[in-house]
Amino acid sequence: MVIDNESYWKITDKKRQAVIVRSEIERFTSQFFFERDFVFVDPPVLHEAIANKKAEIYVPLYDGNYSLSSSNALFMGMYASEFGKVFTMSKCFRDERDTFNHLVEFGILEVEMLNCSFDDMLGIIKSYLEFILKRLRESNLIKAFAELAARIEQLCHDFVPRIITYDDFIENLSNVDYVKNMDISDIDYIVSKQLKEAVIIVDYPTKFATWTSKKKENGKSIAMNLLLPESYGELCEGCERTNDVDLLQNKIRSAKADVIQWYVDSVKKINADRCGFGLGIDRLVRWIVGTDRISDTRFFPRIKQEGKDV
Repeated sequence: MVIDNESYWKITDKKRQAVIVRSEIERFTSQFFFERDFVFVDPPVLHEAIANKKAEIYVPLYDGNYSLSSSNALFMGMYASEFGKVFTMSKCFRDERDTFNHLVEFGILEVEMLNCSFDDMLGIIKSYLEFILKRLRESNLIKAFAELAARIEQLCHDFVPRIITYDDFIENLSNVDYVKNMDISDIDYIVSKQLKEAVIIVDYPTKFATWTSKKKENGKSIAMNLLLPESYGELCEGCERTNDVDLLQNKIRSAKADVIQWYVDSVKKINADRCGFGLGIDRLVRWIVGTDRISDTRFFPRIKQEGKDV
């Protein structure tokens, strides 16, 4: 493919550093979760297809019954119903346009936990990122790159995320009229340009939150996302999951998605608060290395270009 030839000839020192950082992140991620008695699970890449799902990439196999994984959240919920605390690092695929912060094929850390409150989850996310930055700072592979090592040292010092509600966050942005009726996740690159520090946005409007999230009062859900400053955008999103079987059943019926009935049946076995989150590995690498575009974190990035196949 021409795109791979072009990619190979454009390998830079930044991209080499990104490969090393990614390798170290995967090593330290396993260390972090295994030390806390999580079980590593391996969800399938091929998912049974749900018609007309946003950004889904359908596969011409077996009469079109499969699509490439765009999220493992439902599988992670099922695994958690069996093992309590689970994590995975896997590939996901979404038919999204080429932007500074999107890839068609990307790596993601997904975590699901029973007996976990929303505040517990926020603590785990913060502890995980602090752990990763500290271990990278100590890595001999990283120390070989003086500029990268200095950047990581600064990130360790500066990473003190501030928690703010969605409504307060919107009110503090310039051009409020432009963003107030939009999901921050859809314009995270633009919004994060206004930030000088990382923020954890909570009390998400239900209309923007994932359908698996637990609802609060006044049209809010127990959901969050973590935005990085300086155009690095959304790094992580998560929520306290709903255990309302009737609600989930109705959503599946409305979407004509009987192929995921197993998810509702697995939730029926859960009698505890539960939370889950997803964190983009490529976005984490981009922030740590300091690349201009997320495509600069991979030797062979898969991006959607007008008039070209992925």
